[in-house]
Amino acid sequence: MTTADAIREAKNRWARRRRRLIGYGQWQPFTNAEPARQHVLAVQATGMGLAVIAKHTGVNRGSLDHLLYGSHPIPPAVQIRTENAQALLAYWPTLDDYEDRAIIDATGTRRRMQALASAGWPSKAIHQRIQVGNMQTFEKLRTRIKVTARLARVVRDFYDDVSAKTAEEHGVEPWVASRTRTYATKNQWAGPEAWDPDTIDDPDAYPDWTGNCGTDTGWWMHTVNGIPACIRCETAHADWLAERRDLPSTERWRQLALAKGAASNRGATLAADARELMHVTGRGVEQIAERLGVTKAHLYQELLRHPEVNEPAVDAELAA
Repeated sequence: MTTADAIREAKNRWARRRRRLIGYGQWQPFTNAEPARQHVLAVQATGMGLAVIAKHTGVNRGSLDHLLYGSHPIPPAVQIRTENAQALLAYWPTLDDYEDRAIIDATGTRRRMQALASAGWPSKAIHQRIQVGNMQTFEKLRTRIKVTARLARVVRDFYDDVSAKTAEEHGVEPWVASRTRTYATKNQWAGPEAWDPDTIDDPDAYPDWTGNCGTDTGWWMHTVNGIPACIRCETAHADWLAERRDLPSTERWRQLALAKGAASNRGATLAADARELMHVTGRGVEQIAERLGVTKAHLYQELLRHPEVNEPAVDAELAA
């Protein structure tokens, strides 16, 4: 088929679709441009350029310029093609979409560096292995607000490679790792086990230290496991106490004891259930976590907190 034949066939397909939609009363070639315009502006605010947005959505750059700015004396578009609006609204950039020099939000990078510190990784040891940028830059990554996309990707890839094990297991001196871990604990930085890999970059996400953070049960799990309570759990526990302020003291203490007991047994029960399912089904931690309705990170936490003797299969997977 020649190029001319291909173009003719494409036009015919479009015409047939148009006639069919008109017949169904569903032909809406244009739609309100404002939702798409606001969405594109939000994507731009993350550090994404219009040329890259055009590349990933299939909406040409001229259409994007007309949507956002218009051209004198023509104002910005009031309506745009429905298919263009749908393509724009469906797009949100991933870290790999940005150009290397793009300046982006550092939330994910900051959390990963803090989590690595919690696992015993000092900034110097990370920089020595990554060999990107200078040492001063890496020292500040735990608190940075913005970062280049290239550096964010490098930190992400390093984190994915090493976060399943402690720094000592990767050759960091034990005394250095211990000092770094103490510093991280002092600053209440969440470790890798507290972050869901799918939400660590989301500014609205929170670390889940216990699998129940944000609830009174979460506060008790912090307490019984010796983990400093996070703000969400402190707030939830304060609310729980306030709701029971007027109860007779005997009843109040009874409910406190029940809450503590439930939290103490919860993790051990989850670990036991997971081990049984792993033994029966032969599936790994990730699949069992999904089946039990918890995150993989939380299940790892409980398996490590409640170890079982002579368990080579699980031990091997946790160490992998």
